[in-house]
Amino acid sequence: MEEAEFEKLVSEYINRRADKDEWMKLGFDEFQTMEINRGMDNGVNVLIYCNPEFNAASMKSLRLGLEEGIDVSPFATPEFDYMQMEEIKECLRSGIDIEDVCNPSYSNSVIREIRLARVNGYDVVHYAKLGYSGEVLRQIRLARKDDIDIDFFVRDNFDSFQLNEIRLGIKSCVDVTKYMLHEYTGEQMEQLRLGLENGVNIDVYNFVGFSSGQMKEIRLGLEAGIDVTPYADPFYDSVTMKEMREKEERGDSAEEPKLDDLQSQEILLGLMSGVDVSLYADARYSFHQMEAIRVRLERGEDASDLLIYANC
Repeated sequence: MEEAEFEKLVSEYINRRADKDEWMKLGFDEFQTMEINRGMDNGVNVLIYCNPEFNAASMKSLRLGLEEGIDVSPFATPEFDYMQMEEIKECLRSGIDIEDVCNPSYSNSVIREIRLARVNGYDVVHYAKLGYSGEVLRQIRLARKDDIDIDFFVRDNFDSFQLNEIRLGIKSCVDVTKYMLHEYTGEQMEQLRLGLENGVNIDVYNFVGFSSGQMKEIRLGLEAGIDVTPYADPFYDSVTMKEMREKEERGDSAEEPKLDDLQSQEILLGLMSGVDVSLYADARYSFHQMEAIRVRLERGEDASDLLIYANC
């Protein structure tokens, strides 16, 4: 069907209040038909959104805008989704010129950050044009609100989670150079920042090999004033670290870690094959590590690079 013919038929349907089945034959689903009927009931010009390419949510957003008296024509196109439409409407309600935000390539979060920045008297459109995400724009906006300049870190391509931790660190006046590495995730940076803010020596866990969960357990131990060296080891997972930290905080007597069934099996296999199991018969090795060492020894290969605890 030609576009002109389609538009003529739509106008005819509107004028005679066509029923649901007729609209559905024209390509509209049940929910789209509901939005058309609601618009007609409320006296708005439904021709603006009477297009099967608009989903029901977009139709609803346009209908509510029309009912509110908003000029929706700049964004009444299927290129915009309903979330973008809602943010543009918020811009109009705030008296903001929508020329810079009425761009289908901008996500709703980008549009929202442009709007919130404008409300606070500054502009992040430049960063939006460069293709930065709404999450990064949010960090720029929050930084400017506190008179903090994070432009260098934005240009250096730190992600939004990392930017958040750098921004918070600058705000609390800690030395962000201690954790200002791309190799750290935002979660790792958070644990380093919290340690600096709480005055502990983060050098103990300022190591990319620690996960954020492991860093947290070491930080909590340092803040509690206990000796974290027994568990500040990348080979202990965060759950094990937590158990050891809590035991130390309770003052429980230290117990040697016990071998589990899989570890015992690796030692038995080593004994059966005649290798020196004393090299890896240590519960601090996982059974995967034990297996790797055993296989090397059985092949007559050097396993010294795997023997972490041999000389402890």
